[in-house]
Amino acid sequence: MFQMFANLPFVAISSFVGIVLVLVFFVTSSDSGSLVVDSITAGGKTDAPTAQRVFWVVMEGAIAAALIFGGGEDALGAIQAAAITAGLPFTAVLLVMTWGLLKGLTHERKLLIAEGKL
Repeated sequence: MFQMFANLPFVAISSFVGIVLVLVFFVTSSDSGSLVVDSITAGGKTDAPTAQRVFWVVMEGAIAAALIFGGGEDALGAIQAAAITAGLPFTAVLLVMTWGLLKGLTHERKLLIAEGKL
């Protein structure tokens, strides 16, 4: 990103805005992840105690810090490989869902044609 900014005018301003946007992205993603984990651990309730939400935020931050400072790039590479490996079976689920959606849309179109609405 910074190499791209080096070829643009106002490098300092572009770099600062880029850093702020990346920071905002990570903060909002972390907040959303903590909300989901909190909701799951609260049995689906969205009004869980604040202390529980703070616990999950702190744990998420502590785990991220431990991975960054303790393992360095090796740990991050292993986590990336694990995420890709875990996501691979989900690809099959998405393909089946796509097939089902196309089948449903085709059926709906045939019904609309038969009723004269299309």
